[in-house]
Amino acid sequence: MSKDSPDPTILKAREIFKASGKTLDELGVAMGAESGTARRAAWQLLNKVGDPRISSLRKFCEAMGITLEEL
Repeated sequence: MSKDSPDPTILKAREIFKASGKTLDELGVAMGAESGTARRAAWQLLNKVGDPRISSLRKFCEAMGITLEEL
């Protein structure tokens, strides 16, 4: 994986998010972001290249109703 390529875990998260039918706002709020910054928080997780924070991945999994192992 090159430094500019998304982490494979993020690629999987994008698939799960797309299949969920949720909006970025809904995802961000479910991950605990304030309503005014929810869209940006979710977008940053799904579009960030490099290593995602484990705490962000846990919040994503909780919001999607999956386990970290499933991700």
